Amino acid sequence: MAFNESNILRLLEQAEAADVFHKAVAGFILPDGSTHVIAFNTPENTVFDIASLTKVCPTSTLALRYILEGKLGLDTRVVDFIPELQTNYREDIRIFHLLTHSLDYRVPMKTLRTLPPEGILDALFTYQFEKAPGADFNYGNPASVLLGIILQRLTGKDLQQQGRELFFEPLGMTRSGWDPLTREWNRIPREEIAPTEICAFRGREIQGEIHDESAWVLRQLYPVGSAGMFSCVPDLLKFVKMVLNDGKAAGADGKEIRVVPAGILEMVSENAFLKPEARAYSSAAGACTALGWELAQSKFMGSRVSPRTFGKTGFTGASIVADAIAGAAAVLLSDFTYPHREASADRIHAFRATLSDAFFGAL
Repeated sequence: MAFNESNILRLLEQAEAADVFHKAVAGFILPDGSTHVIAFNTPENTVFDIASLTKVCPTSTLALRYILEGKLGLDTRVVDFIPELQTNYREDIRIFHLLTHSLDYRVPMKTLRTLPPEGILDALFTYQFEKAPGADFNYGNPASVLLGIILQRLTGKDLQQQGRELFFEPLGMTRSGWDPLTREWNRIPREEIAPTEICAFRGREIQGEIHDESAWVLRQLYPVGSAGMFSCVPDLLKFVKMVLNDGKAAGADGKEIRVVPAGILEMVSENAFLKPEARAYSSAAGACTALGWELAQSKFMGSRVSPRTFGKTGFTGASIVADAIAGAAAVLLSDFTYPHREASADRIHAFRATLSDAFFGAL
């Protein structure tokens, strides 16, 4: 196909006119492996807070790597790594439930933001579930927070260190990580980071610090698995391309390297609840999600993609939509929450779906 840059730019202009966002960068991977980046009102390497994209880059993808390496299992008990967990059903909660968001946490973590970090963790560790693990799909932050703690205790390294060593440096993701203004490696000047929101809770403009309030508080202890990563579209394209290539990528010298063991693409692009092994962990009927990634969600993926389309969204206006069959992907970073967040994600979801349809429909 011939990439239609003018059509994508027209959609970005329409979104700006409708006040959906004011700055955005869109990146695309074509089936032939080529990439295209379109920057709108900001340079293409602008760094954004990617919010819940953190759940997949790097958190869940790290977990899947360790599972493929035999260091973790879908049946690994969470309590074996987090003995402080005192919820009901504590003996039944598995890594599978964290990766598929099938724990019945019914607590918005923003309601915990006024607690100290230890208080937030205690609220998660002592939560009393109404339903057993695996009974329902219930997307939220708590599962990814627990998963991040497990990965840190498994390796003795925080998510920043693991992401840098296993993904960012091998893939040349030079502008990705937590704490872009202050980290010792690859600091990013403030003017190269998109502001995220004028925040009433903190009483200031948020730029270069974690937007998600609970993740911001928990950062006093360590980076958490739910939110807080910063990245740019060229970096995320390298990450998504590696996943689409089933864990392989081009190294710094141009030679092929294996970043994640083979099998990762199947794990992220097929319905985890339909796998035979899921029967031991779940009784949910009709649930549709991959391991770590969302699967076949038309509300933001659009209507022209395959059943093996996986992706993720971030509250700040970020999204990844990737089609395992076509070998193609669309990545969007924007300032949707600036200067103030909207009551719902409906308008950014609608734009994500339109962007996805425009791209994948032309394949």
